[in-house]
Amino acid sequence: MIPHSLVLSSQTTDQLIHILNEIHFTYERFENLSDVMLQLKNQKFHFLILSIEDLNDLNSQEILENITKSFPNTLIILITNTNHWAQTASLLKRHSAYDYLQTPLEVEHVKFTLDRSFQYLNTKLKSQFIHEAENHLFKRVIEIFDWKKSLIHKENQNISADIIHQMNISLFQGSGIGTLMSVVSILISKSKLDTENNHYIVQKPILDLLSENYEAAKSMFDSMSISQSVIDDDLLVENTESPNQLVPIFETEIKYLEEALVIKSQKINISQIPNSVMNYKIRFNPEKITYIVREILLNAIKYSKEGDEIFIIYFHRENFLEIKVINPAYQNEDGTIGIPEKYESFIFEPFFRISSVVDDSYAKFEQFRFGLGLTLVKKIMDQHQANIQIYNIDDNLRNDNTKDVCLTMRFPLLQEEK
Repeated sequence: MIPHSLVLSSQTTDQLIHILNEIHFTYERFENLSDVMLQLKNQKFHFLILSIEDLNDLNSQEILENITKSFPNTLIILITNTNHWAQTASLLKRHSAYDYLQTPLEVEHVKFTLDRSFQYLNTKLKSQFIHEAENHLFKRVIEIFDWKKSLIHKENQNISADIIHQMNISLFQGSGIGTLMSVVSILISKSKLDTENNHYIVQKPILDLLSENYEAAKSMFDSMSISQSVIDDDLLVENTESPNQLVPIFETEIKYLEEALVIKSQKINISQIPNSVMNYKIRFNPEKITYIVREILLNAIKYSKEGDEIFIIYFHRENFLEIKVINPAYQNEDGTIGIPEKYESFIFEPFFRISSVVDDSYAKFEQFRFGLGLTLVKKIMDQHQANIQIYNIDDNLRNDNTKDVCLTMRFPLLQEEK
């Protein structure tokens, strides 16, 4: 996944903007350092990048220290030069900044520094959540789910307990294989043998129940096949298309999920895609994008309540197309609301679930199971060299002072070849 940066506009950062465009990293700009706290509160950024020359007074350095305290999961990267090395070293030593870029900026060095910082940030976020007793298993899971290789039997054995737990939740709770086995047992015990005609008589309700759960079990096996195909595929998406190609995919998936929306009388509202992105292209694999869209919409539906509205909003920001899927946030089993900050990165890890409750109502719509849905979504976004985050935001759509869950996807916009 690519990092998302907040950049303070200045003559020094103009060159950085050109480089970020060249390497297709997403960013947003702001004009005044005094506004940065509001920017960081309203949006999630991996990096705050600014020039050391813009920190020439005590007030700006105090702002910097407040940022590190208030937003510890946004790393500050300084752009500096030899004339300001003493000040840069002081800020790094006090942990008011994480790393620096030295002018004149070079493409490879910028990419290396941001990649290295991003790797550190991801490790830091995970270590905040994982308890020491879980570290060994977590590291092993991450190693096994290195998407550059497929799972093999020997590796499966090392996390068999966790996989069995997930299979128990997905396969044997509610409709599916567990109920199917129960129905087969009823079928065997309740069927009556007609010895004269040499056949069994089965009551219609039993056969209907058998058919229903057969379809649910078949859907699970189909999802295994889809999941395995995504796991085994480690190729980056090279094909590019107009961002407008996203529109029919969203429309088709919303129509497919109409029955799911009816269950709790929900509604999906979708904005128009900005005309300003039509002269660009994005990396685009229609089958994989379809997997993403269905999974994120179904998640929003499942975790919303009766009568809720789900919003899909397109934005053209800087050098990327941003798509936000917004639904109301509710209290979880552990008392937290929506997506707590400590879960924001961990939610994309294999087997992670905020809730262990299985809702059978949506089983037939699901394409990914076993706690792998968002993990596979993130992998597909990585293949598109795009960005995905999920976090809580203040509710600015319903005006009732509550929280929403906001899933944000960012696709770098590429210039069309002439």
